[in-house]
Amino acid sequence: MRAKSRARVRVAILAACTVLATWWACTAQQPAADAAEKLRRANALVQADKPEQAIPIYRELVGAFPKEPTLKVNLAVALYKAGQYAEVAELCRTLVEQRPEEFRAWLFLGASQLKLGQSGKAVEALRKAAAMQPGDVSARLMLADALLDQRQYKEAAAEYGRAEKAVPENPRVWFGLGRSYEGAAADIFERQERARPGSAEVLALGGDLELERGQWARALRQYREALALKPEFRGLHLAIAEIYARTGHPEWSATEKAREPGRETECPGETPECAFAAGDFEQAASAFAGSPEQVYWQARAYRELARRSYARLRELPASREQAEAAAEADEKSGRYKEAAAAWREALQFAKGEAGLERRLALALCHSNDCAAALPIIAGLLERDKSSAELNYLYGLALLETHEPAKAIRFLESVLQKDFEFKPAHGALGEAYLEVGRWEQAIPQLEEALAEDDGGTRHYQLARAYQEAGKQERSAAVMKDYREILARRAAEERNEPRITPP
Repeated sequence: MRAKSRARVRVAILAACTVLATWWACTAQQPAADAAEKLRRANALVQADKPEQAIPIYRELVGAFPKEPTLKVNLAVALYKAGQYAEVAELCRTLVEQRPEEFRAWLFLGASQLKLGQSGKAVEALRKAAAMQPGDVSARLMLADALLDQRQYKEAAAEYGRAEKAVPENPRVWFGLGRSYEGAAADIFERQERARPGSAEVLALGGDLELERGQWARALRQYREALALKPEFRGLHLAIAEIYARTGHPEWSATEKAREPGRETECPGETPECAFAAGDFEQAASAFAGSPEQVYWQARAYRELARRSYARLRELPASREQAEAAAEADEKSGRYKEAAAAWREALQFAKGEAGLERRLALALCHSNDCAAALPIIAGLLERDKSSAELNYLYGLALLETHEPAKAIRFLESVLQKDFEFKPAHGALGEAYLEVGRWEQAIPQLEEALAEDDGGTRHYQLARAYQEAGKQERSAAVMKDYREILARRAAEERNEPRITPP
């Protein structure tokens, strides 16, 4: 893909050389040879991944000939390669107003908007680019990425599917398809949960999610609750049989398979369930779902399509997308140490990319290794000191590594930017508590109580009250803390287990 992009840039700039050589020769403003030499030099710099050095040359040429759109496109390309996306977007907006037929202006407008996090705007520009040149894979893939970011999962999957026909070995296609199909299935679950909470179909969909995470006992409970509401629900006994097989209970698995209800009539393949049974998952996903149960099978089809996409991705040579998919799968299952290793692998293909570094830092902290995350977060902060999230993560990592005094400045900075950032209140309260600033700790920890499911902030607040001489308040909060612990202990006792049929 990168080679194709470079080839397009080279062709565009050579074309510009011809246009300008003719222009300058006719106007005698500058020798054509000098003009062509400047363009050749700028082109060589762009091709050598030195766009910063090419930019001043293009600016000079654009200034001399402001009505020549090709030069502006070349400048946009160099700016894009240099990461100056805001200027690219502004330049390309002007270009498409002047020349709405200019494909590359629409392409780089959408590409820069996507880089700036403006995926909604990018969709519009990239739709135009893809319509102008349907065979351009770059436009197609960027449009798919923008649609995915906008949660337009079905359309995103369609665009990745079109790209797959042109570049079937591209890992970006299969990663995008997997994420799009997963998103479509999640959308169905969310809609059903809102419309029919507690229904058999919602319980079954929840069981499927737990199954994907490797939470066998939780999935088993969800499926059993769904069957209690709808004993004839097809597919669930087979799902339970799979759980038993994976957990080393082949006899129980056989029993569940025998309980799967048969069909009273022939299944013609016109419903999502029938198409799923026939192995036609694309048809199952797109077929009309006229009942909640058929909607369930539609979601199952999307999940199966996602699994197949990820399986195809794993067959390809190692790539950033392959590592990202592995990292996200590990995180879903709570395997943060393994996820951190996968994020490191992804960074081998995209060194210094802030998004990947952030995910690595989060995975490290979740795996109780915030010390390893500190230098990563520090590097991110150097690039974006105003980020509330990064200041919070850095302060939290300092707390975890027993440096509360250093953490305070960063956590205070978070709340100056966003007072409603509840986790920062708790972390700052903890930092104040650790350095003996009881009175300052109290209001921060009070702000954090509403989201304290584990009881940590209650315990810390009780300590702060006690140290500040407020014994009655301390006793009241400590009572709440003990109730939280008792509730959690009860939940752990009631945690589902693998039991016989």
